[in-house]
Amino acid sequence: MSDSLAIPLFCVTLALLVAFLALWTIINHRMMIERGWTEWCRTAKALPWRDRWELYRATLRGRAVSDPRLAALAVQRAESCRALIDGCIRRGSPIRWYPLWFASLCLLALVLALVGGTADWLDHRLGGGLVGGMLGALLTYPWYTLLRKRIQRCVDANR
Repeated sequence: MSDSLAIPLFCVTLALLVAFLALWTIINHRMMIERGWTEWCRTAKALPWRDRWELYRATLRGRAVSDPRLAALAVQRAESCRALIDGCIRRGSPIRWYPLWFASLCLLALVLALVGGTADWLDHRLGGGLVGGMLGALLTYPWYTLLRKRIQRCVDANR
């Protein structure tokens, strides 16, 4: 491929990547506001680090918090976390397909580097690892199901 064709293709790939990241950021921010996560973050700012860590661990493990004064906050955190996860993995969510879109953009950039002759052995490994990692993110949805069960256990234990 000539340099005159490789440079515009690289610029188009870069522009697509920037547009993808901007759209992803906007949708994530909107979802966090709608699902109550930003409200929880404002509440958590007033807490000491030890209490935040206790709430995080209780939500992740599906247990009750050790301090009874944190029980209401644990329920609030778990419910906002569950709403955020449900919004990300529901069938019509655009967030659900972002790893695949990002992996395809990375693959396009890697192909352009290979065709343009600018890639060496490290770029092949790095690009393959990046694409494989992003495609592997699609396989994390069963983990979300497990996390949702633990979050529900946390809500039940802290009520």
